[in-house]
Amino acid sequence: SSFCYADSRNAPGRSLLLKIAGMRDLQKVHIMSASSRTSAACISGPVICGSCAERLYSYQQRAVGAKPPQMGQDAYDTCDLQSSTDESEAQEMPQEVKLSSVTQSTVNLVKNIVGAGMLSLPHGVAAVSASPQAVAPSLILTFLAAVFSAYGFVLIAQACEATGESTYTRVWAVACLAKAAIGCISFSMILGDCISLMLAPLNLPAVIASRDAVILLMTIVVLYPLCSMKSFAPLAKFSLLGVLSNFYICAFVVLRCWDHSYQKGGSLLAAAPAAPQFAAPTGAWHTVMSPGLSVLLSILATAFLAHYNAPLFLEQLAPDPKTGKKDKRFVVVSVLGFCTAGLIFSLVMVGGFLTFGSSCMGLILNNYAAIDSLALLARAAIVLSLVTAYPLVFLSLRKQVLEILGSKGADFANQRPRAMTIALLAGVTAVAFKLRNLGVVAALAGASLGTFLVYVAPALMVMGAQRRGLVAQPEGPAGQLARAVQIFLVPLGLGLGVIGCIQCLK
Repeated sequence: SSFCYADSRNAPGRSLLLKIAGMRDLQKVHIMSASSRTSAACISGPVICGSCAERLYSYQQRAVGAKPPQMGQDAYDTCDLQSSTDESEAQEMPQEVKLSSVTQSTVNLVKNIVGAGMLSLPHGVAAVSASPQAVAPSLILTFLAAVFSAYGFVLIAQACEATGESTYTRVWAVACLAKAAIGCISFSMILGDCISLMLAPLNLPAVIASRDAVILLMTIVVLYPLCSMKSFAPLAKFSLLGVLSNFYICAFVVLRCWDHSYQKGGSLLAAAPAAPQFAAPTGAWHTVMSPGLSVLLSILATAFLAHYNAPLFLEQLAPDPKTGKKDKRFVVVSVLGFCTAGLIFSLVMVGGFLTFGSSCMGLILNNYAAIDSLALLARAAIVLSLVTAYPLVFLSLRKQVLEILGSKGADFANQRPRAMTIALLAGVTAVAFKLRNLGVVAALAGASLGTFLVYVAPALMVMGAQRRGLVAQPEGPAGQLARAVQIFLVPLGLGLGVIGCIQCLK
């Protein structure tokens, strides 16, 4: 659960070990000199030398051209991992990574994409039009967003591989920090909304059952202990729960649209927080030209955003046994993964909108009656899923903050890890108190960050790599078309971002 680094004078070594600590969920990293092996600061964990640090780093960061910084000689003087008296620690060092097939990688990618972001999509369609005619252009936009997102996913993996960067977050650290923060804020908002609705039939006092009270109690009683865990490995077993909850929510939304429980004469209409509202058809051209399309595209950018993991998926994909290359297989994984996620998004988006029309709230589960037993199960499912996923998103936020703060922030986090956790959770909780509409948050996040990370950044990365000679210049008709698409993505993403932000703030 902790390591001591045996070289206090070597700054590259300290930075390297802090990165290892983040990847291995270590809560304490003690920096000491090689001559202070018996220091009381190291009672809580073994000493690690530069050699083993490099081995750990190489295992975690197996990108092409990525090399760990060189250590000082003092860093190799003594090491518990190499000690003959502690061979069991050395035996635990991972030696080989099992690569994934196309099917396995596709399934993992769908799991990575599909999440709470889909719960705001019906609100995005309602921003386009209250007419059922909005469904057709919304489905087309979802398909196009899936294709362009897959293309950006491929570009990022290619650019990171060519430049030797092993993670997308290193390239756009500030944007990824903001995305992680918004993820934690959105999770807290969903937990507050869903749990308060689950408690509503019990008529409990507002001091316990109100939205703000739920967010505060959940943060103190549940989220803080989980985020303070020394290792998040036990949470991995709950990953299947998140997948099952997403499929259940999708099936539930489609079922309620099909059985007309919330339509005129439906058994649950009277108990719904807001009655469904639809407008008369206004013409296909009016719908297509609606400024609300930018809101939907912004929410789609947030929903499809999994691009920070593109290098990891490429790294862990098994190469073609005939050619030994991964590029074509990775394209297949990207297209299948994003299009499958797009199909799931479409079901939730269309099902929710055709049930409630312009009354769709930012979190579609808030539209369903508190007495709806199937809705109760859907809320319980998303709550359990988010509670187990929250610490992992919070870890990403913490790592991004530490990278931006540099050595001073890292030293503070090492000396007072709980204070860092409390400070970040307090900030997230305070913002979640103020924000009420998840749809606006998702749209604004997509407009200001998602469109940049999904459309603009991948194109800039690959074109930059081409200018430096790290990636071959496109040739032939296909290559020129690819170049044109890359150039087109930059103004497209910037334009969608500006228009989306304006629409969200109206």
